[in-house]
Amino acid sequence: MATRCTDNMQIDNPNFFQEITWRHLKTASRATLEPFQIVLKDHADVLYCQAIVRVIPGKRTVAFGAWGGKEVVAKLFYEPRNAHRHATRDAQGIKALLAAGVQTPLLYFQGKSKDNRVQVLIFEKINGVNLEHIWQKSLDEPEIIPLMQAVTIELATQHVLGILQHDLHFKNYILCEKKLYSIDGGDVEIFDEPLSKKDSLENLALFFSQLGVGRDKLQQSLFQVYAKSRGWIIKKQDLQFLEVALNKWTNKRLEHYTKKIMRDCSAFACQQTPSQLMIYDREFESPEFLTCLKNLDIMIASPAATVLKDGRSATVVKVSIDNRPFIIKRYNMKNALHWLRRCLRPSRAVNSWRLGQRLSLLGIATAKPVACVETRTLGLRGKSYLLLEYVEGEHSGEYFAASVRDTDAAATTANKIISLFENLAKLHLTHGDLKMTNILFEQQSPILIDLDGMQEHHSRWRFKLAFHREIKRFMKNWRDRPTIYALFEQRVREMYQRLNMQW
Repeated sequence: MATRCTDNMQIDNPNFFQEITWRHLKTASRATLEPFQIVLKDHADVLYCQAIVRVIPGKRTVAFGAWGGKEVVAKLFYEPRNAHRHATRDAQGIKALLAAGVQTPLLYFQGKSKDNRVQVLIFEKINGVNLEHIWQKSLDEPEIIPLMQAVTIELATQHVLGILQHDLHFKNYILCEKKLYSIDGGDVEIFDEPLSKKDSLENLALFFSQLGVGRDKLQQSLFQVYAKSRGWIIKKQDLQFLEVALNKWTNKRLEHYTKKIMRDCSAFACQQTPSQLMIYDREFESPEFLTCLKNLDIMIASPAATVLKDGRSATVVKVSIDNRPFIIKRYNMKNALHWLRRCLRPSRAVNSWRLGQRLSLLGIATAKPVACVETRTLGLRGKSYLLLEYVEGEHSGEYFAASVRDTDAAATTANKIISLFENLAKLHLTHGDLKMTNILFEQQSPILIDLDGMQEHHSRWRFKLAFHREIKRFMKNWRDRPTIYALFEQRVREMYQRLNMQW
């Protein structure tokens, strides 16, 4: 069972932890930062940082470690101009949460490193699971509803206490021993009175925007929970305001994230040279991972790679990096004419990276994009590469072949696939190649793969045409399976009715 903290955390070999300098911290990345120690200015106990959780290059590092015999979380701020301000704001936010009686990690220490160059905050470590991880891994939505209701009630309580979290996201909640903890005080604002209805609904809409597309019923039920906690009588204008605010926050998050995935930031690394563009998810950053990214052709040609497709336009292989399975997709240039047509446009790898990240943000299951690489010659694009997490599953044709005798299982599966299409339609997205092998099933959930032909439609008329072609292509998969065809045909007609479209 998860524990709140370990009171007697001992370091087996303190000599293993080298004292780090401010200059080393400032230039470090998650891949280059080894376990280290920091000698504090105003405390005799040394801070030992064992596992690096997050690095914002040149600004901040978060690490798990040990201090004074306790298991802790350390936040180190070292940006020359802003370190003190950011550390002070974070500490004040946590103190305000504690003063209001909100469950949050204790702040053990606030001070500086011995050389005065690093601002240090040391927190109690809560050994639980964050809400984002629980939400993404939830296999059956009903099972997570009680937890989401508890988070909604916690949010309502904070609003009554005058607490406004501007940076409200699922990672800022940790579940431990059936207790819900709010963490990260960096963007907490405290008011002397309960938040107004307008501010409350704005903040609630920010929270709801992270549930993803197609969660209308869950949002409605959680709003009922929130309103009951606040003692509100829900009015029509409240629902209208919440809907407008929800759309606003969804668009803002999408706009912000679309920029974020194409630049260097805390979540992604972006490296550009005259001959290459490389973007990758820092979650996977390691020496072996970076070596592989720099030698993708060697990885593809390796005897250890499993070739899944070897075509003129694309080569697809399965490889192992850091003992984890990945897919490398190399987009080839078939000939000089093909290169001329492609060299001035964003590469297929970058397009697939952007669309895959967008689907993930909005809660539509797809193979997780891990990295993309684009080769360039005098600014002209050439071959490109996409690295994806490997999805272990069977495609929809195989899945239906296994469940065809079970009418209930087939109906449930069909409903999940139709919900996937409906969510794409709400975003005016079409996949472009809905053959049965591009829908995989992992743990009974459909996952969309191969986004090369996916399009975003800005014209509703063009979207309707493309979507209709898409569904017709999907239905062709089942021409020789009349029972499955009929099952989908009924659900497709119902989907078109909900979307106010004609089948």
